[in-house]
Amino acid sequence: MSSYTYRLYKDNETTSPARPSISYARKELELMTTHQLREICIKEKLVKSMLGTLERYELIELIMHYRGAAEHLLITGFLPDGYERLENLTARLDQHTGGSQGIQHPSRIVVYEGLDTDKYDRYVITAPGILEESNVLLVSGDKELCAVFNLKADKNMPGRFFLTRQKELPVRESQHKNYSLLYFGKRESELLYTIYHDETALLPKQMRCYKLPLLNFEIRQTAETAQTLAIDFGTTNTTAGLYLDRELYSAIDKGGAEENLLKPDEVNLVEVFQETKTGELLTPLIPTVVGVWNISDEAGTIEYIFGHEAVKMARANYIHEGFCVFFDIKRWIRDYERQEEITDRHGRRSFIQRKEIIKAFLNYVIEVAEQRFKCRFKTVHLSSPVKEKQRFLELFGEILAPWRLETENMLDEGAAVLFNTISGFIENNSGRPMDKEEYQALVIDCGGGTTDLSSCVFSIESRRISYKIDIETTYENGDTDFGGNNLTFRIMQYLKILLAEQLQSGQAIKARELLAALAGDVYRQVDKEGIAAVYKTLDELYARTETLIPTCFKNYESGSPKEYFKVKSNFYFLFQLAEEIKTEIFAGLRYQRVILDSEEKFQAQNNDKVIPIGRWRLSIYEAGLLKTIRDIPLITISVYDVNLLLQADIYEIVRKFIEEPYNKGLLMDYNIIKLTGQSCKIGLFKDALKEFIPGKVIEFGGREGMDGQELKLACLKGAIKYLKAKKGGYAEVTMRHRPAVLPYLITADTHTGEEKILIAKLDDRNTAGHISRFVEGVALKLRLKDVNGQERFTYVYDNRREDFRPVTYADIQAQYGTAIIQDETDNIINNEVKYFVWPRESHWGFVVVPVLRQDGSLYLGREEFFSFENDLWETNFFDGLK
Repeated sequence: MSSYTYRLYKDNETTSPARPSISYARKELELMTTHQLREICIKEKLVKSMLGTLERYELIELIMHYRGAAEHLLITGFLPDGYERLENLTARLDQHTGGSQGIQHPSRIVVYEGLDTDKYDRYVITAPGILEESNVLLVSGDKELCAVFNLKADKNMPGRFFLTRQKELPVRESQHKNYSLLYFGKRESELLYTIYHDETALLPKQMRCYKLPLLNFEIRQTAETAQTLAIDFGTTNTTAGLYLDRELYSAIDKGGAEENLLKPDEVNLVEVFQETKTGELLTPLIPTVVGVWNISDEAGTIEYIFGHEAVKMARANYIHEGFCVFFDIKRWIRDYERQEEITDRHGRRSFIQRKEIIKAFLNYVIEVAEQRFKCRFKTVHLSSPVKEKQRFLELFGEILAPWRLETENMLDEGAAVLFNTISGFIENNSGRPMDKEEYQALVIDCGGGTTDLSSCVFSIESRRISYKIDIETTYENGDTDFGGNNLTFRIMQYLKILLAEQLQSGQAIKARELLAALAGDVYRQVDKEGIAAVYKTLDELYARTETLIPTCFKNYESGSPKEYFKVKSNFYFLFQLAEEIKTEIFAGLRYQRVILDSEEKFQAQNNDKVIPIGRWRLSIYEAGLLKTIRDIPLITISVYDVNLLLQADIYEIVRKFIEEPYNKGLLMDYNIIKLTGQSCKIGLFKDALKEFIPGKVIEFGGREGMDGQELKLACLKGAIKYLKAKKGGYAEVTMRHRPAVLPYLITADTHTGEEKILIAKLDDRNTAGHISRFVEGVALKLRLKDVNGQERFTYVYDNRREDFRPVTYADIQAQYGTAIIQDETDNIINNEVKYFVWPRESHWGFVVVPVLRQDGSLYLGREEFFSFENDLWETNFFDGLK
């Protein structure tokens, strides 16, 4: 009898490698679009024929059934009745315990009242293949419940967990010190969760668990410290830290860390966990980003997410579903009373003042710092831009009322960077006699949203008991419209043009022609024609792409919500992609090309960085309808392309700051020219500076290829070292600030149409001016111009007769001093209103005060303050008009 036979070639080379198994968390699926859910089903081969008929919630359940990640029900928030049920359970429970099964855990645990126990404390549990994320109970020898912990997986090492605990949950020490930790399997842990949350749940008499002894459990009070927490509140990232002296260091329990993360007698930084594609890493950079997670209908409370979590949500395209995220919140300080409309992921809406969002973010930063250093801070130091120091002080004093704000020793950002340089200079010359040697330094600080130029003259003298440091700083210039976000937007413009061409014709002819035009002598073109001429073609092509790939979501506010969120999603998707391209190009790994791949099929070569961008992420117009497309063409952008795009912008900002002192021959007077701020890690800044000064004079503070952390941390470290030097008595520091150089003019027209300059920089002083109108005039228009004469904004002072009150000149002098002199009030004629205008540098703006003469008597009008810089004319990349 014949038979059929066959062989299985298990090692056949043509066999496709098995795709790694992917699991999906319900929390992430609930925030995805229907298109994205269907794409997962197709990718995972889940009943493809039925997908078109399934509703969104059905797709979620389908994915969870076949590819769902294990849902770990962890006890976090405090429920008094639920906690009482757990106490009753442990008191009556007969524990069927298994052996240790190779579980390794710490021998002691210390918790602090009012502080979370989290992964940073490094209480490590090792249980390969035995445990997963679950609830853990701490019980005493007489079965008294002492604490509830959670096991959180270590994303860098499978089989390893961290013991964590929410501060809201109660803890107690027992008279019977024979403590044990009860570890539960998934089923038993979920039962604990059910008992905690469900008052009808029946309490079992027996539960299987792993019971391991704990030698010591201690609850400590969180003590107050006299150490000052320093915070650098940045446009893109915020950092915090302190100088950790021996006294505070010895009082801090170091947790279960294999390697102590805190260093005595050193600057210690507040670090947070950042998720990467390969795990997690600790970083001192906290993104200055706030997301609205939930708006409570009943209590009206708002639940926020901050930092890396908010960025993660934004990058995951959750804005498509109404998720609300705020970038660039530092700019809000110029108008912090303004209301912002907020929405949560459920579509609930509310309004809240900007200062409340800033307050929530800074509270978060302080809470993280207190958790890390196991103490309560009484004093906080926040650095600020020198030109807006007073305004920052007023806001921080209001929203951070529970803490004492360091005002006497408060450093502005430029001075902090300079002191960090001075401190490094002293350390490098330790042991060498210093006899009041004088130095001059120039600092260019290019951050995420602004660029500032400050100068400094300092001298250092080494005395018998301390250093004597004299510092005189001057704010020389600034550009409130240039920072790292501008560079990101340039890349986004090119990316959008490239995408539009690829989608329409499958080629990128215009995009390549655009780059070819930027490959010439761009520096000389900027000198002759200006920056606008260099980028004219790029701006025009970008504007045309709006008809295919819309990103100006502000224009869709009056349309359907569906279209609005699609367009808003387009902008944030492309902007975040551009930011990632910039980060990868200038990161330490020195990639030569970045490839954007939605199909995840591209095979990367050496020096290539592939960014998988997923499907159903972009919406385009097809036949007059806005449709979300499945795939995006494969896009390749090289480091050469990015350098061509950015070199003109970077040269222009350097030229704007350096050209005038260069022409006057002043640059050679500086011993140090320092570049700082995260954006200055780009080597193009140093290349542009070399057009004016020798490279040896430039202190770069880092090199291209660094992650920019040291450049960002210069401000924070400078503030911490300054506080240490002042409060520790190591140095007698004298800090003086010369009047800032105003980069603006304030003008108005006379009745004949002649333009009159009211405020300008003249030699070493800022001028004040006045202009007159007939009494019946109801409004005075004032123009803000930059130093090149370009009009930036028009202010309107509303003149109301009811605001005037009778006064004598003595009254005016008592209130305004020399700002309004008697000669200028004596020559006011009847029915003339003379408007006095002068700068108020402490608030970076100017004041308008009208004085009227009528029937021979003087009348004083309402004083009004106007800010030089505000949201109405500054470039805001997140305003929905880009």
